[in-house]
Amino acid sequence: MFTTKVVSSNFAKKDILNHASRLLFEARILQIHYFINELRHLGPRSLSNFLRDLRVNLLQDKLLKKNYNPRTKKLIMFVTPGFDIVCGGNLSISSVYEETMQLKHIHGAESILCTIHGEPVLLKYTQFENQNYIYRFSQVLSYFKNLQHLMIHVPEYCIGDFLKNVTYGNFIKLSKIESVQINIMLQNIELLPPLRYIAKLKEFGKLTCTTAHEKYSTRETRKQLGFPLHKLSVFVSPEQYERRAYAEKEDLMVVSPDPHADKWSIIKLIAKQFPKLRIQIISNLTYEEYKKLISKAKWALTFGEGLDNYFLETVFSGGISFSVYNSNFFTEDFKSLRTVYDNYDVLIKKICSDIRNLDNEKAYADYQEKQYALCSKHYNYKEYIKNLELFYKGEYTYK
Repeated sequence: MFTTKVVSSNFAKKDILNHASRLLFEARILQIHYFINELRHLGPRSLSNFLRDLRVNLLQDKLLKKNYNPRTKKLIMFVTPGFDIVCGGNLSISSVYEETMQLKHIHGAESILCTIHGEPVLLKYTQFENQNYIYRFSQVLSYFKNLQHLMIHVPEYCIGDFLKNVTYGNFIKLSKIESVQINIMLQNIELLPPLRYIAKLKEFGKLTCTTAHEKYSTRETRKQLGFPLHKLSVFVSPEQYERRAYAEKEDLMVVSPDPHADKWSIIKLIAKQFPKLRIQIISNLTYEEYKKLISKAKWALTFGEGLDNYFLETVFSGGISFSVYNSNFFTEDFKSLRTVYDNYDVLIKKICSDIRNLDNEKAYADYQEKQYALCSKHYNYKEYIKNLELFYKGEYTYK
């Protein structure tokens, strides 16, 4: 009887295992059929994007495990655009992230870049030199299970998307973290959403704000927001550029890609007055190619916010920049510059005569030095790093 029971029991176990294996196999076959069926509905382009995103997701999972300890207790997260392009926002966020990593002795946290749901999946920016990997917001929250302190830097442009795409699961995970701080990276005050949206961020934790321009780094802005504000500035500073003299410059004007109603009429006016002048709108260049180009250019014309990277970086490269005064970004002292015009009507009236009068070695050198000195006064790398240190110490400009 004992032997019979053993044999019967072995057969029963074997049958159960075989049955389970068949069920598992059939389930996998069904999953594969479902997967294939879903792919059939995708066009070639959608299929390519789907497979690309799948590959990036797998690489992100692998790199996250390789580079970060899941038991990390303190984390600084940077929300960054999922578009692989050269723009001031991408460069600025990447710079603050890199400098933050170097300040771990002050804040004691790990630092990480991530995109929010709704932005394209991206592993790395390839249009400027960097060694930074980018992860997904939900992926990061799921991976770090022991977080006690979390700071999230959120660019002003995506506050609405951030609120809309934080899932209930994300919210629950955030609510379990002992200390959460949301810092708004105010890089362009014209992109700041209404205060009613900003107020909703308080549901996640303490709010702070860091600023890129001195003009709105004020007590008034702090009062308007209702939480601490700290002047940070940006990564742009003179020592990062090759400053060339007039004799080394080419007869070249670079133009920002920003749209404007008067843009083409102004470009045509300049081209007609100066037929030998090469005019190049910035497009399809890596950041390194762009910096090399502006080092050759005599002139730069920006149709953006005025005091932007096209203006500053050309000046630091030895060129002369033209723009229209925008009171949201320029401080009053920039009104002293002859090529910062009151409005576009004045620009149209004066720009050609200013180019003509400045296009000689003496006049060019004198005015370029004036622009250079003023821009250097406001943009300094050491001050930028010091400001970042003060922020992580909690020593805000306006508490």
